[in-house]
Amino acid sequence: MKKLLLLFVIFGNVAFAQKLTKDELSEKLAEKACACAEKQEITKENFELTIGICLLEGINAFEKDVEKHYGKDIITNSEKMEELGYEVGKRMGLKCPTVFQFMIDEESAGGEEDFETEELSVSGKVSEIKSDQFISFVVKEDSGKNNPFILLSNFDNSYLLTDKVLKVSDAVDVFYYELELFDAKLGKFVSYKIVTDIIKK
Repeated sequence: MKKLLLLFVIFGNVAFAQKLTKDELSEKLAEKACACAEKQEITKENFELTIGICLLEGINAFEKDVEKHYGKDIITNSEKMEELGYEVGKRMGLKCPTVFQFMIDEESAGGEEDFETEELSVSGKVSEIKSDQFISFVVKEDSGKNNPFILLSNFDNSYLLTDKVLKVSDAVDVFYYELELFDAKLGKFVSYKIVTDIIKK
């Protein structure tokens, strides 16, 4: 945290007053962080430091808006920094997924063929659908187990979700793969189920 504070001081205090909503601010910070991170060679070892520096650049550029929504002491307030990091991190995952490419590379390091054959599937009924920054849904198996999924890429049947054709209680077969993404709020990598196909019965 002291290092982050020092970096913040080094970047200076040149900022322009803005009038952004909290969501708009998160979008702007994600765009700026993506632009910064894409210029770097990111590895698992330097990931947190690099993203932290890029986030601080955004905080400095939109200082007034950050103060308005998160308070003046955000750099020294770990709880507020986690909240902001989580919001920005979610958007970065969609805006610049290549920043997280090193995680995919590590998953496939054992051989591309093995990685591609790792196709998983679940059958059950849709119990919940959410449309936020991205579309997520939950499929409940006959055994009662709940499986949360995230829609991150386009495929032939993705319209079932994007066009809101799929409804709660619909029976489905879901094909997916698991991907580890860094959860800034939890401060660790978390495994997510990414849907690759969905078939409505």
